[in-house]
Amino acid sequence: MRADLHPSSQPECSPGATPALIEALRQRGLITDEGVERVQAAALAHGIAFSIAATRLGVVAEREMARVFAGVLDIPLLARAEYPRPARLPARLNLAFLRRHRVCPVGESETRIRLAMANPQDDIAIAGVRFAIGKDVEPLAALESEIDEYLLAAVGDGASNSGGEPGQGKPLRTGDDIDKLSDHESDAPAIRTAHRLLTQAMDSGASDVHLEPTSDSLVVRYRIDGALQEVEVLSNRWAQAVISRLKLMARLDIAERRLPQDGRIRFTTRGVSLDLRVATFPTLHGESMVLRLLGQHSVSPELESLGLDPHGLQLLRAALDRPHGIVLITGPTGSGKTTTLYAALNAIRSPERKVVTVEDPVEYTLPGVSQLQVKPEIGLTYGAALRSVLRNDPDVIMIGEIRDQETADIAIRSALTGHLVLATLHTNTAAGAITRLLDLGVEDYLLASTLVFAGAQRLVRQLCATCRSTREPTQDEQHALISALGHKTESIKLPRAVGCPTCRGRGYSGRLPIFEALPIGPEEQAAIRQPHAEEALLGLIKQKNRPTLWSHGLNRVVHAETTLEEVLGVVEELGR
Repeated sequence: MRADLHPSSQPECSPGATPALIEALRQRGLITDEGVERVQAAALAHGIAFSIAATRLGVVAEREMARVFAGVLDIPLLARAEYPRPARLPARLNLAFLRRHRVCPVGESETRIRLAMANPQDDIAIAGVRFAIGKDVEPLAALESEIDEYLLAAVGDGASNSGGEPGQGKPLRTGDDIDKLSDHESDAPAIRTAHRLLTQAMDSGASDVHLEPTSDSLVVRYRIDGALQEVEVLSNRWAQAVISRLKLMARLDIAERRLPQDGRIRFTTRGVSLDLRVATFPTLHGESMVLRLLGQHSVSPELESLGLDPHGLQLLRAALDRPHGIVLITGPTGSGKTTTLYAALNAIRSPERKVVTVEDPVEYTLPGVSQLQVKPEIGLTYGAALRSVLRNDPDVIMIGEIRDQETADIAIRSALTGHLVLATLHTNTAAGAITRLLDLGVEDYLLASTLVFAGAQRLVRQLCATCRSTREPTQDEQHALISALGHKTESIKLPRAVGCPTCRGRGYSGRLPIFEALPIGPEEQAAIRQPHAEEALLGLIKQKNRPTLWSHGLNRVVHAETTLEEVLGVVEELGR
């Protein structure tokens, strides 16, 4: 099999691009014919292996490429935990050679040395190590990024800037692909580490990446399902290089480390494009950075698929059927408000309606919808954008967030002039949205005549279906269930998070919304006009026995979808 995969046996292919490898990638759906041509052109231009070019360009994930190599060559796939600790290299091996070929030794016996290889077809690397050590070589499929990390850990700062020279071949294709490969060669560890962290964050479903410096390291944490999880600790020797790389990608001033900075990154990997909001701020031990991942692919979320309670969904749909008025979705950052609004827009958009959004930033693209992103740095604020939108004859307007009196006034005016306005607001409850708008200076009679619906939303973590268990409720918990839901709890057991390999020990997997709906009818309009509008509305909600965030959350607990602790953590017993 090795003879069939020798690069020299197929001169028509770029280095490492043997028919067996390409066919295996195709069979697994990891690459298209167009992708093959793209990678071959870039590999030839840079004089590197096909497999290396494919992973660096993001056409094939590193781990997937390693798995394909392991299968095709019938060799082991090296796990991250199998690298020796502490990292060290035999004195007889040249560091520049190892880095140029992306290989590192990970074990040695009297007769054999185990060699982690990003390209296990590299017979030159195998022959070189065999000659230097005087032992047989056992190739292992491995990830290029993990090899780089191991080599860096083994030699420290001295390994930060070596690497292979670009080939002299004439490029078959110019542009971004060549630039990306050049980036990898210019400062390989920092660039590949930054790329790997972003790719891993996307693969894990993280919403945010936190890079937090300490006195001797850089701690990397991902926010997954609303909770921060430490995933990696980078050596302080090159932590600043990773931060600087990300700042360059965000077009920030890398020399300025004393002041906070904000920027954006457009990141593409494996055909998926992400928009990342970047924020830095100085700390005692250096710059801290937070990156928020925003999907830029087209989505068509359905209201029914969001998991809203049936009664709340029915009330929201009724509000969306109104020809004009304001529909508000409230909640803190990260509560899924924007996703709900996108689903609402998707439900009502049609060729007969002009739908326009004003957002900061545009998180998803919707076909048939005109989407505008505000840019305060050039004077395109929410107010300026909305005034322009009103001159373009829209039927439906979506406002990313009502932040100030100007935006609130324009939303009110738009609803009064026959437009349906959808917007988000940062408040704790649906009734609290009225207080917030009144505080912004909106007249109560105008608000009462234009607001048709207010909804409040939170996200709770969903229990892992594999490992969830149960426990007996306490007396206080029984009382809470009875008062909120009217359940007799003698036979009810509360779900409990356990943790297993499926959920990576967290006990939870994914998130679910809890929702409260406040339709605005004549009684609610009268309550808005009262001096203490929020208290009056809360009284109506209780009187009409409408579901609240608290009661919807407890319903999810009763149905073993989440835990009581999780509901208490996000609702804080509001509406109890």
